[in-house]
Amino acid sequence: MQEAVFNMDDGYFEGIIRGFRSGILKRGDYLNLCQCETLEDLKLHLATTDYGNFLANEPSPIAVSTIDDKLKSKLVSEFQYIRKQAVQPLAQFLDFITYS
Repeated sequence: MQEAVFNMDDGYFEGIIRGFRSGILKRGDYLNLCQCETLEDLKLHLATTDYGNFLANEPSPIAVSTIDDKLKSKLVSEFQYIRKQAVQPLAQFLDFITYS
């Protein structure tokens, strides 16, 4: 019977998670990032991935701390979105992760 109501509680959330999972950098992406000689090269390569243009408005030369801050803020905003979409008991678990 649980299978009949799975999509009602978890279907949308599972789609969100699958979408985020497909956006994780692949082995080829990491190899390309290792070949980048400058931070500008890194910025350009990340723009071709699911990370998109989150560094587009940053002036050159870009600092490592700027990239770090932007990546962290992207991770936090995605986690908050996941938390808002989650239902119990996952929502409680994500709260434990957030506040512990």
